[in-house]
Amino acid sequence: MDDMREHISAIVEREGAIVEEIRIPEKGGTLRVVCDTEKGINSEDIVRISKKILNDPDYDTRYAEHYDLEVSSPGIDARLTLPRHFRKNRNRDIDLYHSLDGVKCPLQAKILDTEADALLLDVRKSRKETETLRIPFEKIGYAVIKLKW
Repeated sequence: MDDMREHISAIVEREGAIVEEIRIPEKGGTLRVVCDTEKGINSEDIVRISKKILNDPDYDTRYAEHYDLEVSSPGIDARLTLPRHFRKNRNRDIDLYHSLDGVKCPLQAKILDTEADALLLDVRKSRKETETLRIPFEKIGYAVIKLKW
């Protein structure tokens, strides 16, 4: 299965996307490929990547008979864990789970930017006042996007 994961990852990367996750059940079922790009992925990208995988001779001979292919984006409820996840979601409100001492967890904030080793957040101190907080990536567990309804 690892060789197929590598093979599918190579196809996705040739199409300019990043593999977030590949799930291949051992006894058949749905082979799930979750992919994204630095700027987000759209339905045309998903369709193009799906076709590339389905038309791949190795996938066709080894997996097409036993698996249904599902290619998708991470979705709005996906955990943000990597610097590229945060870059892609600049200016969005998040709940951040972290290991900082003396800082509320989860921390409610807005993503301002990323640095090489840290995340910059806008944290509300009061109704009219905010502060910029710099959190090293090593202290970040994950974040989830807060949806505004």
